Amino acid sequence: MKQYLVLLLVLLFLSTVMAYQSPLSDFGFTDINTSIVSSKQCQTIDLTLAESDLNEVGVGLLSINAIFGGIEIDNTYVSVTVNGGEEKVFWKEFFSCKDNSCWARLYLPELKEGNAKLLICASLGGNTTNVSILKNSFVGIYDIPLLKIRNQAPSQIFLGSRAKMSIIVSNEGTKLSSVYLQFVHPDTRAKVTISSFDIVDGDSSITTSISPGETKQFDYYIKPTLVSSYNLPSAALFFTNNFGEEQVLISNHPTLSVVTPKQIELSLVTIENSTSLKAIIKNNWTAPFYGTIILSPQTKVNNSLQEVYVSPNGEQEITFTTLALEVSKENFFATITDNNSIFTSNTIEIESKQTQLPLGVLLAIAGIIVGLLIFGWINYAKK
Repeated sequence: MKQYLVLLLVLLFLSTVMAYQSPLSDFGFTDINTSIVSSKQCQTIDLTLAESDLNEVGVGLLSINAIFGGIEIDNTYVSVTVNGGEEKVFWKEFFSCKDNSCWARLYLPELKEGNAKLLICASLGGNTTNVSILKNSFVGIYDIPLLKIRNQAPSQIFLGSRAKMSIIVSNEGTKLSSVYLQFVHPDTRAKVTISSFDIVDGDSSITTSISPGETKQFDYYIKPTLVSSYNLPSAALFFTNNFGEEQVLISNHPTLSVVTPKQIELSLVTIENSTSLKAIIKNNWTAPFYGTIILSPQTKVNNSLQEVYVSPNGEQEITFTTLALEVSKENFFATITDNNSIFTSNTIEIESKQTQLPLGVLLAIAGIIVGLLIFGWINYAKK
């Protein structure tokens, strides 16, 4: 008696929210069955609604009824592609199951546009014996919330800085919804090691409600401790759908690059068996670098000033040829400038390869040469 009462309440609830509903078999869909591991079976159907149905107030929704052989979690999944867009994957654990009948719900706002082309597929993993998608799966238009979640992060920060993370939740449906947000969701399908940063400000979860047409943003801050590129964990939105099932929406995985504060590392080295110098320029950032390099002292070098371009996370080498040195030793260093910063290299001492005689010896030689010239002139005069 109690079960019939619960069923009656569910039917009454659905009757208040349902504006249109039709099984996929009405659009030519037949059961999809596969028991071949790693195989993928698909069907394409066109959903075309009458004008009277399109005028109904509500949100388009696809309900997928599937049966899985076995309860172990593996790579078995059901996928739906709408109008040739991104494939939406429903892993086995995403389904709500009772008495071996499992259901997954997918928002289908395209249904309200009058025509939607669906590619529905079933793929079998190694531990599941078989998977079926039943033709009594259905589409409908309902007076319900349409919830969306997005994870937003900066593309790059300096090591030691805080990164502002934003979870953006919106309700594009027609009913208010109570939701629970988990900012760092333990996504079993995209394991991300997050031991290298912690939430340093803000809560890691929140319970709230979202009204129709409302968008809310929730911020928290992390502080990475390693220079690296991160594929950040997704956020998750939990709510109870209009079928009384606990449903979860997973956000995107934003990427974050943590770089050293200094964009350019500049090193000056000598080239063996020569008086040439090489400048090694390393760009630590994911943004390209444009600037000018100057080797000093400029009067001792050919082409001492040159334009520089270093690709993101790239490296460039520039060779300078020194001129003949007037002294036995000379110190050289390089600087790179752009519109905002100046970077300086190490200093290198270059010793002249030329052999120079002492000044006294040079004067003595000059005296001898002058004496010989005078002697020769006197001897020529006598003759």
